[in-house]
Amino acid sequence: MKYFILGALLLLSGVTYSQDGKLLLDANKKATYTDQASTQKSKDECFKIAQKWISDTFGNYENAVVKQDAATGLLVINTYTPVQTSLYDYVRFDLTLTLRDQGYQVKITNLDGTSQLRSPARLGINENNLVTEKEMLVKTETNKKKRSDVQQQLDQAKADNDHVNEAMFKVLASLKEYIASH
Repeated sequence: MKYFILGALLLLSGVTYSQDGKLLLDANKKATYTDQASTQKSKDECFKIAQKWISDTFGNYENAVVKQDAATGLLVINTYTPVQTSLYDYVRFDLTLTLRDQGYQVKITNLDGTSQLRSPARLGINENNLVTEKEMLVKTETNKKKRSDVQQQLDQAKADNDHVNEAMFKVLASLKEYIASH
């Protein structure tokens, strides 16, 4: 039952945030995803669980962890997750986890789209501006063929952003589920 509820919440949050085909941005116009949760566990318990989640989810703990401080409950990782967009195969990101007694906060920042065919690119306002630009072109283009081409480009740009959003929500949901079930 709890997996059904978690799945429903993930689906609803993904639908809510990604309906417009844009990435979630912070005040600096960079892609940022945050979450927080309450638990019935101590900071030390959550820290150990989070360490295991990192190993189970991303493979090599030592390669993923950039900073750890059990005393303050801080874990910072830099890792990848697969994402299928027209330009990128993976998103590299920083995940900062601040654990406390009976809860935690998590923030995903510094998203870079990566692939074997192109250099990494920071994801943020440019991806949202592309969607806005294509939306305006679809509304103003009078040539049917050109409007159809621009509509396809708009649909692709939105789908790419939605795939990034879904990948980041999946990481957040995975962490939440893991801490709740261990």
